[in-house]
Amino acid sequence: MVELIDNTLQFSVTLIACVGAGILYSKSREQAYFLLTCFLGTFSLGTLYWTLHVLLFNYSPQVFYVSELTWIASYLFLLTLEHVLSTPEERKFKHPAVWLVPIICIPQLGLYLTHGDILFNLLICGQTMAAAWYSVRGLLYARRQSGKPRDRQFFHIAVLSIITLEYCLWTTSCFWVSDTLTNPYFWFDFLLTAALFMLLPATRKAVEG
Repeated sequence: MVELIDNTLQFSVTLIACVGAGILYSKSREQAYFLLTCFLGTFSLGTLYWTLHVLLFNYSPQVFYVSELTWIASYLFLLTLEHVLSTPEERKFKHPAVWLVPIICIPQLGLYLTHGDILFNLLICGQTMAAAWYSVRGLLYARRQSGKPRDRQFFHIAVLSIITLEYCLWTTSCFWVSDTLTNPYFWFDFLLTAALFMLLPATRKAVEG
């Protein structure tokens, strides 16, 4: 029951954010809003499939399935969005702190490979590591700027929050406690839902900056 409520809430919130991003795109024709719409839309579709599967069959899918494909697609859109919002100067910026991303993520990938589908974990962890790498670099670069360009840091913070919470979700799913609120998995997923919604105003701030 908790999982169904959790997934329904996440689908509803991401769908609302997707519609909001679509409205911003229709008004401004900014490519960033189009990519954000695609990210939120594909992510919400993956959640919808998962929710319907749990509702109709009363258990979570156990194999490489539709939701995983849509989530892989969603992170491709997120990576493209990060590239579109970056500047040539940001892409050339280098900082040793970005190496913390693979140092933290690769051991987690090893854990996930022992508990789930190998192909999906390689793809999704590769994408999220790349997204985190770009956001750490972008955040450090934005904090060195002044004025409007500094506002881009909120976008990178939102992306890093999403990636961090995803890894927390995947880790807790490897050590499933229960189907109740005593399971930290659900609390991380509630936070992920909030972070996904906050990506909308963060992206708007980055575009306007």
